[in-house]
Amino acid sequence: MKERLKNLYQNKELAPQRLLSAVAKGWLTVTDVVEIVGEDNATAVILNAKVAEISAACNAAIEAGVDIELNGETEHFNLDIKDQSNIANLFRVVELGGTEFPYQADGGKCRIYTALEIAQIYIAAQTAITSQTTYHNALKAYVQSLTDVEKISAVTYGMNLPKKYAAEMNEKLAVAQAQMEAIVARLNGQER
Repeated sequence: MKERLKNLYQNKELAPQRLLSAVAKGWLTVTDVVEIVGEDNATAVILNAKVAEISAACNAAIEAGVDIELNGETEHFNLDIKDQSNIANLFRVVELGGTEFPYQADGGKCRIYTALEIAQIYIAAQTAITSQTTYHNALKAYVQSLTDVEKISAVTYGMNLPKKYAAEMNEKLAVAQAQMEAIVARLNGQER
């Protein structure tokens, strides 16, 4: 397997991310990857591949969407780029004074959502997006601080961050949470 992957990599038929996938599957060791890409390039190649891997994991986590309880029922909203745009547009209707608007949850029927429901959908979506991207950025900064290929390879999306990076992330998330609370307070003031 190692020789086959080495040949594919050297013939530019295999991206570095695939070498890391092979490590994750137990087909290669990190030492094998260093040998395949060359010691001089190993850290940069593995670092770039790991950054691409965690970026893809972040995007997948965001696009998986959010579940929101509305009127006693759980509704799922995907958050791919189109859905994010649709939800932002719905919220814009509320900002401009709209009191209700048609939309549909993932796999659901189109129905009329109230301004409060639209705000709940928007806040849940933005909170999920902000949480994932803030975590991603902190994890990326951590990965980029590493110089050992074994440690770089061991990083996984979803792992606990070292204290320094977790503290910085939590500070940013607290700011975002305060802004979401300000939106809710403003909307509640408008409904009176």
